[in-house]
Amino acid sequence: MEKFFYPQSVAVVGVSENPANLAKGIVGNLLAAGYRGKIYPVGPRGGAIHGIPILTHLHQLPETVDLAVILTPARFVPQVVADCGQMGISHVVVESGGFAELGEQGRALEDEIRELIRRFGIRLVGPNGIGTLNMEVGLSLPFSQLTPPRLGRISVISQSGGVGLHMLAWLDREGLGVNKFLSLGNKLDVTENEVLEYFLADPGTDAVYLYLEGLTDGRRLLEVARGARKPIYLQLANVGEETQAIALSHTASLASDERVVEAACRQAGILRLKSQAEVVVAAKMVSQPPVRGDRVVVLSRSGGEAVIAAFACRQWGFRLPPLRPHLADFIHESSRSKIIKTTNPVDLGDIFDFSVYSQVMRELCQDPDVDAVLLNYGPVYDPEREDARRMVRTMIQEARAAGKPLAITVCATLEEEDYLREELRFPVYHFPGEAIRGLAYSRYFTRRPAPPQEFIPRCQWERVVAVLGEPGPEGFLPLPAALELISSLGIPVAGWQVATTGYEALVAAGDLGYPVCMKLAAPSLVHKTEAGGVLLNLATQEEVTRGFQRLAEAAGQHVPPGEAWQVLVMPQVEGGEEVILGARRDPNFGPVVVFGAGGIWTEVLEDLALRVAPIDPAEARTMILETRMGRIISGIRGRPPADLDFLSRALATLSCFMVQFPQVQEVDLNPVRVFPGAKGILTLDARVRLG
Repeated sequence: MEKFFYPQSVAVVGVSENPANLAKGIVGNLLAAGYRGKIYPVGPRGGAIHGIPILTHLHQLPETVDLAVILTPARFVPQVVADCGQMGISHVVVESGGFAELGEQGRALEDEIRELIRRFGIRLVGPNGIGTLNMEVGLSLPFSQLTPPRLGRISVISQSGGVGLHMLAWLDREGLGVNKFLSLGNKLDVTENEVLEYFLADPGTDAVYLYLEGLTDGRRLLEVARGARKPIYLQLANVGEETQAIALSHTASLASDERVVEAACRQAGILRLKSQAEVVVAAKMVSQPPVRGDRVVVLSRSGGEAVIAAFACRQWGFRLPPLRPHLADFIHESSRSKIIKTTNPVDLGDIFDFSVYSQVMRELCQDPDVDAVLLNYGPVYDPEREDARRMVRTMIQEARAAGKPLAITVCATLEEEDYLREELRFPVYHFPGEAIRGLAYSRYFTRRPAPPQEFIPRCQWERVVAVLGEPGPEGFLPLPAALELISSLGIPVAGWQVATTGYEALVAAGDLGYPVCMKLAAPSLVHKTEAGGVLLNLATQEEVTRGFQRLAEAAGQHVPPGEAWQVLVMPQVEGGEEVILGARRDPNFGPVVVFGAGGIWTEVLEDLALRVAPIDPAEARTMILETRMGRIISGIRGRPPADLDFLSRALATLSCFMVQFPQVQEVDLNPVRVFPGAKGILTLDARVRLG
């Protein structure tokens, strides 16, 4: 990655003197940003741009440059890349559009370029992007006119050039600035994960924002983020039908499953944000120490703004602890009318001695029971402006010296915002609710989950391999094989026997004990209930005999001619609650496990929690308790809890199984019965699909 951000020399290919030429904008931006390396414009018509001669071909370069930037019509790009390879240029940025985002013809051009970079060992950013920036060295490669942003501590990875430029402008406007930026475009070679890894190790970067329209390797993203010591803000907008069509034609990206993305971000400690505005809110806390707890003190010169801040604290899960008695007394005695109530939030509207504010801040900075402070600064009148500014400067210094997170909302003129942002270099919030949200985002990073512990499930792996190795067409395992598989994983299954005749069904019912349930099983019969293939609570021999006949009739209607079918007989299990344990393969993140309400409630309530596999039992338990059903079976209103330990181990085992056996595409254990006040769980049905 180094030469994409610290090149000593840059060749810009596609430049001409034509006023409409786009590539000359790259040269202009390099000069405007103060790039001190060598710049070589290249274009077949020659001439000069910004006083620099335009070479007519790369072969005229006096040296092998570190980086070539290409902005020519797409059909010429493969030849230029080949020229770079022959010249020994190892790093290339392609800003031209017209590739896979436009269909098969453009995809063929990408294939041609992919073969060239493989042959010559070239690393390539793009195509269909706007290049890179590094404000440490004045590198600025976008072709559109760009006012160089101030140097900051936030780096940006954006699949969209337009979104990237928009964010650069706002980060600069809010006083945050930018350190580095890379526009991924179609991600033909360089992808988000290696850029993220580079930024996380970069001394100039304190936080990373990613805007993506598609994931290259979700599991790798999760691995990189888990080891991060810096906040990662992810905006992934392409997660549904509404966005898929435009994203495909924009950057050739496919949609992701939003629920899986949310789960993966939670596991990796990535803060997934839904808008650019949220990113700016989060980024304003980057220069602050992280918020490590829930206790916030609000200092406000406006009672109304204090109320709004208190509501936001409630919304984001912060507590407002009472002030220490001596500090409360000091504030009370410092007020003019002596009627001020020293609660938290603290209404300081009756105090005009700004030294009091500084003393209060000093006390709060030394209080270990305060995790963060919010100052609603204002209103400020001309006679008090200088004193107020000295006060806020002192409060910032006190907070920095003590390592206490401080958020400031300017509830006064916009001129005061500009003063804090420009003169004090302190990012400020426009509204108290924004500030509390920023504190919450900072707290999120400190509460990142620990990496999963190694978990070795107790399974009969030989039996598992034997069941999966049975010959048969790809698709769903027959129900008896699926139940055998789940039992081999150490997940308890209700007793069952197979019957192919009415007599065998009667024998099985007698062995298992009445009442029983009966299920029709056939390789092609996936949805048994819809086919009338499940009969419950059969209490007599007559009911079992009639039930077998009904299932035989259902088989005649729903099972293809010549396909073998069976009837499973199970004891009727009563009591407890029904949950679902499931797993499937996500195209971005691989195996994913699911827990939620089971039985008839699965599709109605959609009460589900997901995790990317593998997980350990501790993570599985956290996942269970995220659902309403999980909280019910954990014991409420005096009800004894179900066996959450056993249930957690079963989920963790299922996750390890999915990692171990990639041919398994889907597992659906529904219902699984859990019993409040009793040990263990019991699987009543299973569906396993191979691929």
